[in-house]
Amino acid sequence: MNKDLKKTIDWLYRHGRPIDVARYEFLFLGKNRELLEKTLSSYQNSDGGFAHGLEPDFKNPNSTALQCWMAFTVIDELKLDVNNEIVVNLLDYLVNKAPKKEGMFLSTIPSNNDYPHAQWWSYQEGAEVWGYNPTIAIAGFIYKYAGINEKYRKFARELIQRAIDDFNARPTDEMHEIRAFLDMVNYVKDLKDFNDSDEFLKKILQRIEANIEKNSELWFTTYCVRPLQFFDVPNTFAYDLYRDLAKKEAMMILDSRNTSGIWEITWQWSEYPDDRVIAKREWQSSMAIGYLKILKDHNII
Repeated sequence: MNKDLKKTIDWLYRHGRPIDVARYEFLFLGKNRELLEKTLSSYQNSDGGFAHGLEPDFKNPNSTALQCWMAFTVIDELKLDVNNEIVVNLLDYLVNKAPKKEGMFLSTIPSNNDYPHAQWWSYQEGAEVWGYNPTIAIAGFIYKYAGINEKYRKFARELIQRAIDDFNARPTDEMHEIRAFLDMVNYVKDLKDFNDSDEFLKKILQRIEANIEKNSELWFTTYCVRPLQFFDVPNTFAYDLYRDLAKKEAMMILDSRNTSGIWEITWQWSEYPDDRVIAKREWQSSMAIGYLKILKDHNII
């Protein structure tokens, strides 16, 4: 590991969440795979869904689709197969148990309001579905991991086709929704079996180009769509078109750390002052491993 990152790693071991420390040791030191898998499973409920602040901004112990989405990253890192118990139970939850409205996964659920949370995770009836965020990313995950389960594959296929049709009719400019669509594309890999997929891919490229901020002076000073928000992983869809911008932002990451060697978060809870302090540290832990992955993937460390 680059000696310039010693403060970052030391902070992670002192203050990081167990799951982020386990991810660091697995991804960078090549050890403790079993520990990482067990730590991930500790966030999984008996119904197969994920909860317990895996996404640190809400502490609801009840399973939610959004918390499941956060688990996908670690599942991908571990390269768990379709027969792994974590994956089997997760797919069962997503297809058969997760609350949905008109076929769309809920982004917030009523019991969020019973536990500490950032204001954007408050449940409000009629505002519990945020377009295709995270529904389309979840559909892509199910499609990839469904294996020979025809029910799951059919569920995902129908949802993906519906999303493609809706995007072609009304392309979105909401950055989180665009990212969710990109996650789907990278899970499915080849969209040729879906109707009008060529038109969809053309239009999503147009929306990326229209929304991504190319002025690097604004990346860390304003709320904008930075290249790595779409292209944090090399060799994904359209990455080559934005490779130089992604690498440029990655090069700036090391210089954006604070004196403790980690990265500041740029958002704040409006309530639950004690819990938001904990959530801030948990997010810094999550961001630290995320940024370290980017630095490694872009051959900077």
